[in-house]
Amino acid sequence: MSSNNVYVIASSMVRVSRYFSKSYKDLVIDVVNELTSSVGSIDIDYLIVSNVFSDSILEQLDISTILAQELGLTPKPTLRVETGESSGLTAITQGYSLIKSGIADTVLVVGVEKCSEFPTPTMNKHFIKFLDYEVESIYGLSIVNEVSLLMKMYMRKYGYGRDDLSSWSVKMHSNALKNPYAQLRFLITKEQVVRSQVVSDPIRLLDMYPVGDGASAVLLSNRGDIVNNEVLEIVEIAQATSQPLNLREDLLSLPATKTVFNKLLSKSKLDLNDVIIEVHDSYSILGYLIIEELGLVERGRAPSIIDDLDNVNLSGGLKARGHPIGATGVYQVAEVFKIMTTGLGDIRRDSCWGLIHNMSAVDNNSVGVLVRRCSC
Repeated sequence: MSSNNVYVIASSMVRVSRYFSKSYKDLVIDVVNELTSSVGSIDIDYLIVSNVFSDSILEQLDISTILAQELGLTPKPTLRVETGESSGLTAITQGYSLIKSGIADTVLVVGVEKCSEFPTPTMNKHFIKFLDYEVESIYGLSIVNEVSLLMKMYMRKYGYGRDDLSSWSVKMHSNALKNPYAQLRFLITKEQVVRSQVVSDPIRLLDMYPVGDGASAVLLSNRGDIVNNEVLEIVEIAQATSQPLNLREDLLSLPATKTVFNKLLSKSKLDLNDVIIEVHDSYSILGYLIIEELGLVERGRAPSIIDDLDNVNLSGGLKARGHPIGATGVYQVAEVFKIMTTGLGDIRRDSCWGLIHNMSAVDNNSVGVLVRRCSC
């Protein structure tokens, strides 16, 4: 029986990696086949594809139609979503909106990205497109330059040394070790972080996400009873934008993220320590700033508590699970779904609530989703 509620009823993904012998079509076929093998054949009303670089790297426009043809989903309607690094979670919110509005009953959301077979200078040329070309990137400014400025300011304001801020990366690699879909499944030390290659001082190579390929699928429906497994209800969604970094009053605040968190949590009195949380930690300093904005810890104290946080980025986050740009937000939802239901590898929690956060650049835009396990 259908309802006006929206449920996450299934998810699938491939390990984030470098797939030199597979195309983006191959990766999507893999995750959709895995999805259907777990829940059976389900008639969908809409296909949403999250992808950032298909037109600039793969020379392919209208990728959602191409994939609908490849998957045998014609004549179903389809669309592509692109909002920079937050595209994946934006695609989830668009699927939610289609169901909530009555346009669709069941929506398949797919995120896919192919990046790793291109040299670093090529990818850097595309990554800076997340910034304003006429104001920022035309002058050689990149996201990592902005992030390095934030790290310097944070260290100076709160009295941290470079080694003190390495805990985030160490923690994420430890978490990723248990995630079978993570790209970097190995342990690291603070010393290794500090000694790794300088990218934009004080940012080191092990402070940031690895480039990789990936695909993930999430099935949304207004019917939670069409599958035999446990499902999650999407309780709230939120999206916001903010001024570019140079126009913000406080450079160490994330205004779009704050707006998103306020909306997600305004109607639910939750103990955040009991919530499964996935945040957009493309750089370690952003991880600290995000959990401070969320209210898990007061400003300036995040590095001192990260070792004790056992509910944040259990997947390993962007830092260690990887960041297949347009697919990342879909991965986050897929992972939280598995963690709260069937298990993500050996990672399984009985928490009733999950919170997912995805953003682009240094909080240029931010997206959030709050989910609840239906058996709670």
